[in-house]
Amino acid sequence: MRLLIFSIVFLFMLANASFAQSVWDSYSPKSSTPTEDEEQGYSKKESAYTLEKAKIEYSLGSWYIGNRKASEREVETLVRTNPEAAEELSTGKRLYSRGLVLAAVGGAAIGWGGVAWNHGDSYGMPLTIGGIGVAAVAIVLSGISGSYTNSAVEIYNKSIGYDTSLQIKIVPTQQGGTALALAF
Repeated sequence: MRLLIFSIVFLFMLANASFAQSVWDSYSPKSSTPTEDEEQGYSKKESAYTLEKAKIEYSLGSWYIGNRKASEREVETLVRTNPEAAEELSTGKRLYSRGLVLAAVGGAAIGWGGVAWNHGDSYGMPLTIGGIGVAAVAIVLSGISGSYTNSAVEIYNKSIGYDTSLQIKIVPTQQGGTALALAF
């Protein structure tokens, strides 16, 4: 029974670490390393302002501004030119950072609780189960943060005149109720 529990806890910890790493990789590091644009002679400020009217898209793991591949930082700079989109982006980053903190706490609780449970300490099982719960909340928070980023990009694109490819609206019906309308 213990082996089964330890296997499940170990797999959950690996999944949690993998999720945290994949989400962390989607945010660019704050460093002085030049981006592709800077190497070509453009500064971040110039590229953000000259491409202000270009549509932002995410495709195959990369961001694009117009037809040009862009870094996370460039997309973020461009999205922040719209106050409503900037607020949405900030909300997503806050949720993401809280999710990272909870993932670390949950992972530590799972590890510490698993060791204590193995040694027969009375607090091992509740600590492990609590850690699993905290890590699950962290995964949900970090997942939600990505939707805020996508929403910020959609708000920005809409502000410059591009409609979204999928529109979901709640509309009134003839019977006096409401319905969910999808437009592709």
